[in-house]
Amino acid sequence: MELKLSHKDYIWSYIGTIVSLGSNVVILPFALYFLTEEMYGLWGIFQSLASITILFDFGFSVTFARNINYCWCGATELKKQGCTYAECGEPNFLLMRRVMHTCQFVFLILSLAAVFLITIPGTFYIKYICRSLYGENYLLAWWLYAAAIFLNLYYCYYNAFLRGVGAILEANRVAVTAKVVQILLTILLLMKGFGIVGTGISFLAYGVIYRFLSKWEFERFHHIGRQLKKVQGFSSITDIKEIFEVIWYNASREGVVTISAYLSSQACTVIGGFFLPLNIMGTYSLANQLVTALANISLTLYTANQPVLQAAFVVQDKNRIQRTMSIIIFSYIVLFGAGMLVIIMIGLPVLNLVKPDVIPSIAVLSGVGFYQFILNYRNCYASYFSCSNRIIYARSYVFASLLCILLASILLYAQWGVGGMIAAQIFSQIVYNAWHWPILAHGEMGLSIVEMIHLGFLESKKILVNSKRIKRMKD
Repeated sequence: MELKLSHKDYIWSYIGTIVSLGSNVVILPFALYFLTEEMYGLWGIFQSLASITILFDFGFSVTFARNINYCWCGATELKKQGCTYAECGEPNFLLMRRVMHTCQFVFLILSLAAVFLITIPGTFYIKYICRSLYGENYLLAWWLYAAAIFLNLYYCYYNAFLRGVGAILEANRVAVTAKVVQILLTILLLMKGFGIVGTGISFLAYGVIYRFLSKWEFERFHHIGRQLKKVQGFSSITDIKEIFEVIWYNASREGVVTISAYLSSQACTVIGGFFLPLNIMGTYSLANQLVTALANISLTLYTANQPVLQAAFVVQDKNRIQRTMSIIIFSYIVLFGAGMLVIIMIGLPVLNLVKPDVIPSIAVLSGVGFYQFILNYRNCYASYFSCSNRIIYARSYVFASLLCILLASILLYAQWGVGGMIAAQIFSQIVYNAWHWPILAHGEMGLSIVEMIHLGFLESKKILVNSKRIKRMKD
């Protein structure tokens, strides 16, 4: 089935991205006001530890979504590398059902392993960094986060299902609803004096709501639930094993890439907790949260267009590949650049009125911003290869992440402080990844960066014009 995004898909993608950042942007002034400096720093570390679910995902959600997309576009079989080019374009529901059952089984195993492996060392780590704090509330908050980690990881398969079939609007509608509930509940509990425990309760509530809404939206999309019920029988252990062997080939590589991404960003926050006081880590966490929020907004069209890019590879549509990649790169560069100016000129002065003690300097914010820009810029180009089922960049990502950790540890030990962490992160990427993969992708597409920017501008203009035209027709 042909995948084509409508203006509603784009609108809901931006809404979904903006709202999903609410816990780091909308909640931020409330967290700064109602939490002490130590608890605010601990909250940032909780978020870094909670993001460890990405490691246990080990690239399965991305890989399953890609292969479900191939089934939805009519692929007759799945390959370890590359894809079978579709001719009829009709969904292969039998193959899709086998992939879905395998996906559910894998995520059950992953979530059970995660809840066991995270809670034991995580609890010792939290006790260590909070050894000077009074009371046990931080432990209760941590256990709530651990329970939420289990739910959020287990139900990752619904996100893979929705995005795999191109249900971009529906996937974002679910995420928006669950995140709005989390935001409102967090603010309410903070105001009622629950402190950091309140953030844990709301994080857990997000996972519960997300599960029920995702299932409902997926079964309604093009009546998929009804179509899948027509497929007789249940996937056997043999079916699951066969699909897993195919999926694992690239999932293992995606997993290495995911771990590398975590080590290149979030690991520095954890390492910094050993060398720097919590109030300093709070300042760094704030800069990181602001820029990460901006990066996620800037990557909205990148995320939305992944199913389109995958489908273009299945049907070998080079023109659509060029147009899709162009709009991804153009929108990312423009939005990130404009967003950094807004944060520096407006965001920092506003936050300074709330709690000036933890506001990062422009130098720190700019350093973190530059690192996040090159990190996600390379990821945009990496998606060109991953959407064609080629994870050829895994080794270089591993090297960069290990280099980042080594340099950050050395510079922190040498008392370079936050500047040392940022310098280690930037250097680890500009050595190779920041320039090699863009050059290789441009060569395969037969499109220069100048041509890509121009084409991206035209495609973005086309989306805006079509949106205005549809709005006038409705009016």
